[in-house]
Amino acid sequence: MFYDMIVHTKSSIGEDEIDEVVEMARKLGLSGICAPIYYTSLKDLKEYVNNLPHYDDIDVVSGVIVKADRPQDVNNIVSMVRQKVEIVIVHGGSYEVNRAACENSKVDILAHPELNRNDSGLDHICIKSAAENNVAIEINFRELLESSGVLRVKTMKKIMKNVELCQNYKTPMVTTSSAVSKWGMRAGRELASIAHLVGLPIVDAIDTVSTIPLQIVEENRKKLQGKKIGDVEVIDDGQTKSTSSDA
Repeated sequence: MFYDMIVHTKSSIGEDEIDEVVEMARKLGLSGICAPIYYTSLKDLKEYVNNLPHYDDIDVVSGVIVKADRPQDVNNIVSMVRQKVEIVIVHGGSYEVNRAACENSKVDILAHPELNRNDSGLDHICIKSAAENNVAIEINFRELLESSGVLRVKTMKKIMKNVELCQNYKTPMVTTSSAVSKWGMRAGRELASIAHLVGLPIVDAIDTVSTIPLQIVEENRKKLQGKKIGDVEVIDDGQTKSTSSDA
């Protein structure tokens, strides 16, 4: 099962309606996509969630991208939206925002932490926090696709630095197309090949578009349905079990 965790649609910044994106997902052999919107208000977020269509063959995951200049604003918005959607993504780039996202266990994905920077946007402090809080770091395919020449080389080096850090601390990563139209979408194995190109072993690269995103989605759905609280999972007969690695 392959998931692309950031595909922009007309409901956010893209050009294509969700039906067109889903049809492309079918052709590419994807099992699911997250079609997030940028956070503007709780009212708009509620309308988005209520109107997000469901399909029998493609899992369309609800998500929100939190974009803010100050860490405290990021944390405040994340707290408000966490129980509203299945995936919470923070728009990275600023080191302070990157670090705040990595330190917040309510965040699922930190997107393009290297965006518009001269460095990778992350250090061992951020990556260690991300590992502890299970915040996945994004490998953004569109950044590489839309850059060229020296800029592409610089972007690749920054992403490779973050991959190296994530490997050192066993921090989860997800590879996304971050497509703004259906033509920017890619099959799961193509996305995995990008993750492999920037330094991940092939098995780990495949995990960034399969095991890791699926686990994020399933865990959050359990929490939203009241079937999991923290590390405690409610099983069908009403009993509970701990899912903590320390149990």
